[in-house]
Amino acid sequence: MKGNVFLLLLILWPFVSSLFIFLSGADKKRTERIALSSVVEEALIAVAAIWLSVRADGMPYLTVPFVEGFGLSFRLDGFRIVYLCVTVIMWFSSTASSLQYFGDAKNNVRYYCLSMWTFAATLGVFISADLLTTFTFFEIMSLASYAYVAHTEKKESMRAAETYLAVAVIGGLVMLMGLLLVNHMTGTLDMSMLKKACSEIFASGDPAKIKALYAAGGCILFGFGAKAGMFPLHIWLPKAHPVAPAPASALLSGVLTKCGIFGVLILVLEIFAENFAFGFTVILLGTVTMLLGAILAVFSVDLKRTLACSSVSQIGFILIGCGLIPLLKEECTLAMSGAMLYMVNHSLFKLTLFLCAAAIYMNCHMLNLNDLKGYGRDIPLLKVMFAVGALGISGVPMLSGYVSKTLIHEGLVEYIHEAGSLAPLFKTIEILFLVSGGMTFAYMMKIFHAIFVDRPDKDCKYAGKDKSISALTYVSIGIPAALILLFGTAPKLFVNGVAVLMGSFNTAEYEHHQLEVLKGLKLFSWENLKGSLISLGIGTVFFVLIRLWLTEGDRRKSPVYLNRWPAKLDLEELVYRPLLTGFFPFIFRHLCVDRILKGIWKCTMAVGEKLGMILGNTFAGIVDLMRVHVFKDLEKKRHPKLDRMKRGYIKTEIYYKIVSGALSFSLMLICIGLTGTLIYLLYLMFR
Repeated sequence: MKGNVFLLLLILWPFVSSLFIFLSGADKKRTERIALSSVVEEALIAVAAIWLSVRADGMPYLTVPFVEGFGLSFRLDGFRIVYLCVTVIMWFSSTASSLQYFGDAKNNVRYYCLSMWTFAATLGVFISADLLTTFTFFEIMSLASYAYVAHTEKKESMRAAETYLAVAVIGGLVMLMGLLLVNHMTGTLDMSMLKKACSEIFASGDPAKIKALYAAGGCILFGFGAKAGMFPLHIWLPKAHPVAPAPASALLSGVLTKCGIFGVLILVLEIFAENFAFGFTVILLGTVTMLLGAILAVFSVDLKRTLACSSVSQIGFILIGCGLIPLLKEECTLAMSGAMLYMVNHSLFKLTLFLCAAAIYMNCHMLNLNDLKGYGRDIPLLKVMFAVGALGISGVPMLSGYVSKTLIHEGLVEYIHEAGSLAPLFKTIEILFLVSGGMTFAYMMKIFHAIFVDRPDKDCKYAGKDKSISALTYVSIGIPAALILLFGTAPKLFVNGVAVLMGSFNTAEYEHHQLEVLKGLKLFSWENLKGSLISLGIGTVFFVLIRLWLTEGDRRKSPVYLNRWPAKLDLEELVYRPLLTGFFPFIFRHLCVDRILKGIWKCTMAVGEKLGMILGNTFAGIVDLMRVHVFKDLEKKRHPKLDRMKRGYIKTEIYYKIVSGALSFSLMLICIGLTGTLIYLLYLMFR
């Protein structure tokens, strides 16, 4: 019972804190104190909830009835505990860094207030026990985090915020369609029951149901993939990060994208467990995402944009690990462990790197590498912390990134031996995996060399500007950097906890099997080290090519970095915006809507005319019958009442013409509704 109370507090407290922040008004110091203390208090609530969940025989489970008709449900177990800790660390470090980052800036009440909403919603996603709860908090998170991107309200910020919101809303609506289909077919959205229900659908062999489940899975993957930054829905990441405050970018890249990966994990572990087609699709999308993000990062000369493109690439690595899970089936231990550990590691990497970027930007307000050349040469602590994050994300041994990247690579190699005729394709994917890892090392070294090694120009723009970094900012960067070092130097301690981390998805027997596999794993064997060294060697070659082809001037001391990526090759400007603002409106306005409305109008007018004629003739017939049989004697006598009756009959014909016109319009509206209903009924009958 106590665990349930703390689960409820985990969700509610950030919302309550946002109210306190809002009421603090324009008092900047008070707003900052409330924001930071709220995150600390949430951390204490999380510790209490975890402690009670570990002590309890059963994991805490909370249901809030009557919400959205189905109620909301939450659970706290292995994977959820880990990402609860990661989320709290992310928010503490980001909020602590924000205090110096915003400096004397005013009107930050909105930022901190909606940051608390995003905090609560993110926690709600990770501790949700059913997909409806996941979707509810997923949408709250997407809408609240819009304020991160639009914070400065500059032209470029508002345009990037448009892109972010469009992807979030479209992705959410498509995901909702998929969830409704899954609920209709299985009768549940409870994560613990989906695996059995979906397995029964595949076992039934009914092609209609299987196709419908694939359609539902595609819709759900679209929604979660949009938030994760999966190709081709990655377009918001390179646009949003450069314009958002750097502490917010750390959250957008480090933890909000993991909400999307969380959904992908549910798909591959619960809905499409051991399904080759779905897993293969995720691997292909992950490969394109991984390679494209790395290429964009190599060409970029903007510090935060490079880190954003890097996030796209790293999400691709994780997606490959996720896609391998259904393919390897019961032998998926290495791939599954690698994907989940990569999620944690990537959160720590991006928290470290973006907060380093925040420490740089808050003093000089520049992001172009040519403007930042040599900025950090005399800031040794910042140099060390950035190096830890850069080398960690590159997969250098003795840092945590090596562990997760090696596990996914081993899972990929393991499947190549079982792939049969597809072995050449998966061998190609392995090569791209190593090449993309090499490009990661190359663009990270480009950033590090530009900011911390290159000599500044004589007329450098940051000359004379303050370079002070507060102790609290160093602490906020130091926490994730220290964890990267700890998990890398004590990998067995890190890896052996994976069995607990997986507890929310597997049975106890399977968990024991995974623990045995991981205990026998030799991370620093020559075979595993060889893959990392090959990747780092490729990265060194790419770094040399960057210095030769993507720079000019004095390449040895102070080169000028060039972005040779064609500006026209922007997927958003080239495809998405023309489709949404030009092509679709034209189609609906000129081809579809006009023809449909004209067709409906003609049909309704014809129906209305015919119906009006039938009604008029019927009424005229009734009058004639009455005249012949009821008023026959009166007609013979030429009674005055008969004349009035005839005049009434003539008036009726006039009224009919008037009424039939109005009736046609009403019938048109009815026809639209009936047509939609008929289409839906036909779908239910023949699907």
